[in-house]
Amino acid sequence: MATTLTDIFREEVLQLDGVGRFSPSRRFTSIYHRFDPADRIFFVSSGLVKLFNRGKDGKEVILRIVSAGDWFGEDTLTEDPRRGTAAEILQEAVIFSIPRSVLLSFAEGRPGFWHLLASSLSGRQRFAEMKNEMLCTEDVETRIVHFVRTLAQRLKQDGQSSDFMIPLSQSELASLIGATRETTSTTLNMMARKGMLKLGRRLLIVPSIEGLEPATVGDAELQTFSASAPGGARS
Repeated sequence: MATTLTDIFREEVLQLDGVGRFSPSRRFTSIYHRFDPADRIFFVSSGLVKLFNRGKDGKEVILRIVSAGDWFGEDTLTEDPRRGTAAEILQEAVIFSIPRSVLLSFAEGRPGFWHLLASSLSGRQRFAEMKNEMLCTEDVETRIVHFVRTLAQRLKQDGQSSDFMIPLSQSELASLIGATRETTSTTLNMMARKGMLKLGRRLLIVPSIEGLEPATVGDAELQTFSASAPGGARS
C-alpha cells in the first residue's frame, strides 16, 4: 500500500523531538490569530479546526475546515513570517504542533516528503478555485448540500450509516458557504422539512448521506479533494 502524507505525519513527524501535543482542546479554543508569528505547522489527530478571518465589521468568513488526518498552517512555509488567517477549534480536538525548524530538518532527510506536501497544497488550491466557482454560480441549497455532505463523509465512523453529527451553527455554515445568516436559515428549514437534515443547537444532523442530492458544478473535483485531504497525497 502506498504511503500517505498522513502516514508520515503519524508514524514519523509526530515522534520527533520538539513536537508538542495539545489534548483535548475544546470548541472555541484559539490556536492562533491572524498576523501571529507563523513559526510552526499543526496536525489534527482528531476533531475539527476552522480557518477563518473576520472583517472590520466583525463578520466571519470560514475559509476551510480541517479534519482528522490533515495539517494546516502552511503559511509557515512561506517567506511571510505572519499568519494570514486565524485558527480555532470547531470540535474537541487533539492537535500536534510542529516547529518550522523541526519540519525542515526532517524534510532534508526525506526528499519524497516535499512531493507529498506539494501535492497536498495543490489539492487545496484546486479546492479554493472550485469553492469560488460555486460561490459565484450555484444557489445556496446546492452549496449547503455539497459542504454538509463533504463534512459528513469526513466525520463518518466505521460502520456508521445514519445520523452524522456536524458541529456547525447556522451562522458558521453561512460564513462557510458565503451566504447571509437569514438565507441560510430559511434554506436549512426547507431542507429539514424535506427530511434532508435535522437542526440542533450548533449542530446539523444528516440522517443519510445518500439523502443529500449531489452538487453540480465542480462536484467531481471537489469530492476528489475532499476524499484525499485527510489522507494526503500518496507516494
